[in-house]
Amino acid sequence: MSACVAKKSRLPRRRVNCMSKAELARQAFEECCLAENAVRPGVKRGAPFWNVEATMFMYVPAFHFTAIRDCHRYLYKAVDENGGVHTFEADDCCALLTPIWAELPEGVVQLTVTALRPDGTEYALVGARTFFRSAPFPADTPPAVCSYSECAAKAYKFAMSQSFIQHWLQHGTPDPSYDLNTYPTKMISALVGAMLSYARICPEEAADAMKVAVSAADYLMSITPRGDAPLADLPPTYYLGFCPDPVKYNVVTPNWHAAEAHNGTMMMIYPARGGQMYLDMEKATGNPVYLEEALKIGRYYLNTVEPNGSWYLVRSCETGEPLTPNYVSPLDGVVPFLSALYKRTGEECWKQLSEKAVEYVMKTQLTSFNWEGQFEDSPLSTNYMNLTHFSALSLARYFTEFYADDPVRLEQAKELMRFAEDQFVIWKRPYPWLHAAPDNGEPYDPAIWHTPCALEQYGWYVPIDSSTSAAAQGFFNLYKAGCGDLYLAKALALADQLTRVQHENGQIPTHWMNTEDAEKNFWFNCMFHSCRTLELLAPYQYTEF
Repeated sequence: MSACVAKKSRLPRRRVNCMSKAELARQAFEECCLAENAVRPGVKRGAPFWNVEATMFMYVPAFHFTAIRDCHRYLYKAVDENGGVHTFEADDCCALLTPIWAELPEGVVQLTVTALRPDGTEYALVGARTFFRSAPFPADTPPAVCSYSECAAKAYKFAMSQSFIQHWLQHGTPDPSYDLNTYPTKMISALVGAMLSYARICPEEAADAMKVAVSAADYLMSITPRGDAPLADLPPTYYLGFCPDPVKYNVVTPNWHAAEAHNGTMMMIYPARGGQMYLDMEKATGNPVYLEEALKIGRYYLNTVEPNGSWYLVRSCETGEPLTPNYVSPLDGVVPFLSALYKRTGEECWKQLSEKAVEYVMKTQLTSFNWEGQFEDSPLSTNYMNLTHFSALSLARYFTEFYADDPVRLEQAKELMRFAEDQFVIWKRPYPWLHAAPDNGEPYDPAIWHTPCALEQYGWYVPIDSSTSAAAQGFFNLYKAGCGDLYLAKALALADQLTRVQHENGQIPTHWMNTEDAEKNFWFNCMFHSCRTLELLAPYQYTEF
C-alpha cells in the first residue's frame, strides 16, 4: 500500500460533543415540524408552488388546491400507510400540514382536502395528494469504516489503475473504449482537478498525476474549435472523435447515443468548467497558455451575456444561435469561474459580470424556487419538472461564504439547505414510487438502496455519490457559518456512508442501488467530487482511525 493510502487521520479539530446523537435527532425532528421551517411552498394566486412534481417531504408542506366559492372552512384528512387517520380544519385550502405533521409516521400518506358547509358537513372535494413522509435525521446513522483521508486516497489509487487514466498516461489521449469521453469538457475538467489533488496528497504519485493532467488539458485544447467558428475557443460539450471505431471498441452505449443526439450543440454551463480547469493548470504548472485559454472562455461569456445577467443554456455549434429558451443556472460553475478570473487578473469586468449573474439568480431562481436540473445527458425541462439540489446548494454556499454575518441571507441559506434535504436526502427509507423508476427496472427498487444518501434530480431520482457528497458539503458550509452542530452531524453522517459503500479496490460507486447493473454505471467525475468532500471533512471526523 502506498504511503498516501496508509496515512491515518489525526484527532479531529472539532467534535460534535455538546449534544448526543439522540439529542441531535430530537432537534432534527422538532425542526422539521415547525411551520417557520417549511420550505416556502408558494402563494395562492401569487408565487407558484414549486412542489407540483414533488413526491416526498421531510419538512412541513402545503399544496395548491382550488378554493370553492363561498366556502371558508376546509377539512384536511391524511391516512398514513398503517391506516392511521389524522385530521385538522383550516380556513385555507392551501394550508401547511403543521397540525398533523409531527404525528405522521414515516411512509406513504394519502391526503384529501374537503370544503365544508357552514354547519360543518362535507360539501366538495377540492384536492388530493399522495406523498411520502420522509424520516428526518435519525440517531442511528451507520459509522464510518475508515478515515476519510484513507477513503479518498484509496479512491484515487483505484482511479489511477483504470484504463481511462492509464491511457492518458501511456498515450496522451482518451481511452477509445471509455464511453464517457463523449462528454470531454465535463470529464476532462473533473479528471484534471482530481489529478492536481492527487499530486498534492500523494507526492510520490505526483509525476504521473501531472502527466495525466497536462495530457488531458492539452487534448481538450486540441479539439476546441478556433478561428471563425461561431463558438470559437469554447471547449466542446459533446465529442465523438475520440473513438475511431465505436463498434470495435464497444462504446455504442446510452452515453454515446446521448452525445450523438446532441452532437453539434453546446451546453453553456460546461465551458466555464473548462475555464476553471485551465486556471488551475496555470497555477499548478506556471504555463501561461492555460491562462490564455481561460481568458478566451471568459471573453465569450462577457460578450454574450443577456440583459437579465445569464446566458442561453444551449447553442448551435454551427450558427452560435440559442436553441432553447432555458437560461444557464450560473452559480453552479459560471460564477465561480468568473470569480476566479477576477481573483487571478484583478480585472473589474469579471467581478461585474459575476455580480450580474448572481443578481439573475436572486431575481429568478431564488424567487421562483425553480432549481432546474441542467445535465448534458438529460432533456431540458419546463418549470418545476426536473428540480435538482445543485443550484440551490451553490446559492446557499455563496451566502455562507460572502454573507455569513447577514441574518437574512443566512436564513435563506438554511431554507435552501432544507429544500435540498427535503427533496433529495434520504436518511432511512426512500419513497417506493419514484420519477425515474422504469417499469422493468429492478436496479431502481428503493428497497435495496444504500442509505443514508442523496438523490440527483427528479429525472434521475436515484442515490448518487456526488449528490451525497454535495449535500454533505452543504450541511458543512452552514456549520462553518455558525449555524450549529446538527449541520455538522448531518454532513458527517453522509461522509461516513461514503466510506461504507467504497469497495475493497478503492472504488466509490456512482449509483447506490446495490445491483450489478448499477455498479457498471460508473462516472469517475462523481467519485472525484466525493474525494474532495472527504478531504474537506477529514479534520472533523468523529472517530480516529
